[in-house]
Order: sequence, then C-alpha cells, then structure tokens
Amino acid sequence: MILVTLYLIGFGGYASADYAAGFAAYKQHHYRECINQLQTYTDKTPDTRAFYLMGYASYKLRNYEQGKEYFRKAYLLDPNFRPASLHLKQ
Repeated sequence: MILVTLYLIGFGGYASADYAAGFAAYKQHHYRECINQLQTYTDKTPDTRAFYLMGYASYKLRNYEQGKEYFRKAYLLDPNFRPASLHLKQ
C-alpha cells in the first residue's frame, strides 16, 4: 500500500491505483503483470503514458506486434508525447 501511495504522490495524484501498480510492476521487471494492470486502467481511462508503458512491456516480452499497437494507441491520443516523462530511469 505504501508503494502504491508513493507512486500516486509521485504523479501528483494523476494516477489511479491500477496505473501505480502497473508502473511498479514494470519497474520490477514483471511485464505481464504490468500489462494486465495497465489494461484494467486504460479500459476505464485511455492514457498515453499507460499505453506507452504497455508498449515497452510488450517489447520486453518480445511481443513486438502488440507493442506496436500500444504505441499506436498512445500516438493517437497524444502525438507530441515524450516518453522521457514516464520516469523509467532509476
């Protein structure tokens, strides 16, 4: 719970618990869990950051076609999105 709260604070309250859990799973290299959590989130709230993260997770799993589809969805939502805003680096 503390980890999820910290991620929510880190995003200025921007993220839901599903987004925070997906982001945390990505950081821990649990890519399938990341995609599952973020899919739950994007089903309710289409979000460029979530789709990009799902694309990266898919690429880590070597599922390139799925990754491309998530990147396409992110681009359609916001063509000017900068992946650096995901804060993936430690």
